[in-house]
Amino acid sequence: MDNAGKIQWMRILVVIWYLVGIAGFLNRPLQPYFQKLTPFGMVGAVVLLMYFHEPKNLKNWLVFAGIVLLGFLVELIGVNTQALFGFYKYGNSLGPKLWNTPMIIGLNWLILVYCISGLAKSIRDTWYFPLLGAFAMVVFDWLMEPVAIATDMWYWVDNSIPGKNYLDWFLISGFLFLMIRILKVEINNRIAGVVLLMQFVFFLALNLLIQI
Repeated sequence: MDNAGKIQWMRILVVIWYLVGIAGFLNRPLQPYFQKLTPFGMVGAVVLLMYFHEPKNLKNWLVFAGIVLLGFLVELIGVNTQALFGFYKYGNSLGPKLWNTPMIIGLNWLILVYCISGLAKSIRDTWYFPLLGAFAMVVFDWLMEPVAIATDMWYWVDNSIPGKNYLDWFLISGFLFLMIRILKVEINNRIAGVVLLMQFVFFLALNLLIQI
């Protein structure tokens, strides 16, 4: 099978994976099992994205590792001090925790920042790229919040999502996109688009259909 055929099949598998995930989370008896699979799905998405990433060089790997680390650190600060995002705590769906923070949470930041940057290739050198990227991140967070609460990912005090959460998401993700622009990180990935699309479909579908 040539490379184009391999990529096409991988896109199909990504679509199937997320559709199965939607069905599993909507099925009440199966939902606890799918919640336990969430960390594996997140790790799998990152492995897949990195496998198809081009160019593969040290600068890119260091930047991506930095995004994961920063993503973990801001969540650690947020959940333990409430200085970022607001008053919240993590449930058990995102796997083992270190200092009350899921060890894989930085991967979520990487997946979104990476895929959005990959799709925004044509504007990546513009001054407004970090602003549009940050806006897209806030939209995704807005979609994720109700689903995360309903599926034991994280919880807010009084079940109220503060505006500070979205502001901090915008500022932190804007900084990450700015660093990608300043460091001229090149992101070429032929499956990033379908991963981002299916993440959007996944959270949108669960927002519309799940009984919160």
